[in-house]
Amino acid sequence: MARRPEIGNIQLYPDRPLRKSDRNGYVLKFYCPIQGKRIRRNCGTRDRREARRILRECQERLHNGEYVESDGAITSASASLPPRRTSSSIVEIETGPTWQECYDRYIAHQKSRRRSRTVEDTSSRLGIAEAILEAYVSEQNLSGGLLMRNVATLDAMEFLQNRLFDSEGERVSKRSPSTVNSVVRVVMAFLRYCCARRWVDYVPRVDKLDADEVMKGRPITEEEFQTMLQVTKDVVGTDAAPSWQFALRVLWGSAFRISDLMDFSWSDPRHIHPVWGRSDQDHPTIVIPSSQKNGRAQEIPMLPELATLLANVPQSNRNGWVVNPAPLEFAVGGSGHSFRPCSSDLRKLCAKYRISAIAEACGVSAAAVRKWDGVVPPANSTELKRQIPDEVVERLQQHADRRSGQTLQKASDRLTPERVGRVISMIGKAAQIVVQVDDPRLRKKEKFASAHDIRRGVAQRLINRGVSAETLKVVMRHQNFATTERHYGAIRSAQTAAAELAAKLSLPQNSTLVGGLVGGTKKAPQL
Repeated sequence: MARRPEIGNIQLYPDRPLRKSDRNGYVLKFYCPIQGKRIRRNCGTRDRREARRILRECQERLHNGEYVESDGAITSASASLPPRRTSSSIVEIETGPTWQECYDRYIAHQKSRRRSRTVEDTSSRLGIAEAILEAYVSEQNLSGGLLMRNVATLDAMEFLQNRLFDSEGERVSKRSPSTVNSVVRVVMAFLRYCCARRWVDYVPRVDKLDADEVMKGRPITEEEFQTMLQVTKDVVGTDAAPSWQFALRVLWGSAFRISDLMDFSWSDPRHIHPVWGRSDQDHPTIVIPSSQKNGRAQEIPMLPELATLLANVPQSNRNGWVVNPAPLEFAVGGSGHSFRPCSSDLRKLCAKYRISAIAEACGVSAAAVRKWDGVVPPANSTELKRQIPDEVVERLQQHADRRSGQTLQKASDRLTPERVGRVISMIGKAAQIVVQVDDPRLRKKEKFASAHDIRRGVAQRLINRGVSAETLKVVMRHQNFATTERHYGAIRSAQTAAAELAAKLSLPQNSTLVGGLVGGTKKAPQL
């Protein structure tokens, strides 16, 4: 038996500060005694405190009967407006959940069941889909806004698919079929979640776009990797170059993903860490916790190149993270004579001189000076001096914290995997290593070497040395053998076929048909 509706039980949605994507403002959800159903009424404000005040007033009007007497006015201010027909007095009739309501429930559901990176990717793709589906609702002149009943249709999903592929009027110039399929796949999972809770009637079946199952790059060669090492200094700076070159060498010797690289510890069992053999017969291995991409706890063999690289690290330095790239160096901008005084000098200047005088002496604007730490605006600037003597300026420059053209490093405890990946891509671009050429027919953009192309280069190197596909799957840590076969099976087959052809066709030149039929190298009889 259904529970009897409770008069005055009002919910404020959303019960949080509004985001930019929340275009409708705050909404009240409650049982309307006039309509005999739960309805939604817009508060008409984006102020959370004001919305809560309206909620309390509406609750009081429901209890004392003023809501029914005023034909559904949620506040006394709205009750003073000209009366309208009962059928139209309700601004928004409950016709189903909105996209935003279902989105919030879905993301909260995913946060407790998926990794944070997966939730971020899901949220990003649903955000792209929401913007396109809003355009669909607007073009179709559908009532109720972005309701789930308006978008959970085959027409809406095909509209989304076409807009994603065309990318008209968007920041993205073109999307590949694989990218379109990935976004649609996330939206379909969202619709299935809604259908399981009966927020939508059904989930339409959408055909995927035909996509080539090929790499988004290619394996880089040993020569190209050495080129990346050489140009590293030009990208990250002289002081930071050794740490970045070490990071590149670890990638080249391990086949790590970028997330694995930044999770590589010397001894912490909660993270990826090496295990050294106790005897000469034992080979070093790498222990991978279940927090990795495939969700499995694994122990894989350590490649000899990585073992040699780590063995050369002094014992005193084997603590904390194996790879910890230094922040990038940058040159201080500004005019040729601009500088920033040290904190002690700045405090003394503020006590004697005007802000405009400090700005003129330092070669910056007055607004820039006010943003500096330690600058306190004077109470009475008329008593301060208007100009700083030249000899004082020269002394200030000698103790300055920053000067124009000076090379500095940004203060950071540890770079994120995303930032490290972008910097490695910058190194690949500086080395002019193109791993994918621009092809408008296949909707492919020019792409330079990245961290994942280094990983592919490791796989190519192992294949060239005759490593089996089963061992390659273990080293690359693919969840299924089909992944290894799809990306590297053709390369492996080509190498095997080439080796067989080289062996078979390297027979002595005097071999003839007679000897070949019996499998030997016997000369043909001379007639």
